[in-house]
Amino acid sequence: MSAQPVLEARGLSRHFHGVIAVDAVDLRLEQGTVHGLIGPNGAGKTTLFNLLTGLVRPTRGRVLLEGRDITAWSPDRRARSGLGRVFQRTQLFATLPVREHLRLVDPRTGGQAWIEPFGLGPWLDRLPATLPHGVARKVELASALAASGQVLLLDEPAAGLTEEERQDLGRLLRLALTQGRTLLVVEHDLEWVVDLADRLTVLDFGKVIAQGPPREVAASPAVRLAYLGEEEAEQA
Repeated sequence: MSAQPVLEARGLSRHFHGVIAVDAVDLRLEQGTVHGLIGPNGAGKTTLFNLLTGLVRPTRGRVLLEGRDITAWSPDRRARSGLGRVFQRTQLFATLPVREHLRLVDPRTGGQAWIEPFGLGPWLDRLPATLPHGVARKVELASALAASGQVLLLDEPAAGLTEEERQDLGRLLRLALTQGRTLLVVEHDLEWVVDLADRLTVLDFGKVIAQGPPREVAASPAVRLAYLGEEEAEQA
């Protein structure tokens, strides 16, 4: 484990009108790794993402980026400092073709480094409404990577993709690591994220209930209970 993680949450908590959405979460993202974040619906995953990216301010705790305390920073300042995010629903500009999406975030090269690996060549002059869902997801991811952010948070990037597209997405995310990126990935597909991630954190009711090597974490009784329910976990 490196002495200084690239992104860190320390005792991060958020209360909404007496409801504890995120409860004293500690999280460390090591440089050049994929860190998976899983949990049942309502576990606090999206709130944690919002806390890390500055869309929501914590009730308690701190967020550090490369050792700097960014807890009070705005989302824009965090993004300019290398902390990016891809949302669960694809968000592209309706009037901009694929080529212009890449130029918008990378005016110098137009995202050339990502066009061939992502297979975007045939789609460069197409508008988002004409793209298949899997291609639109690639455009959004390629744009986020072309923006040169060091840390990228992805909220269910495999949602709505076919099995073949999921496997291809995993390949592209691992490719991003070779370009110096660090990824935090929220995903409901446990098998997919276990195969992808270097480390896995599980939330349930806002608390971290397990953290460590993906296959060990996925096999733990606490995680099986959170995902399968008590009766199913006992019978599995």
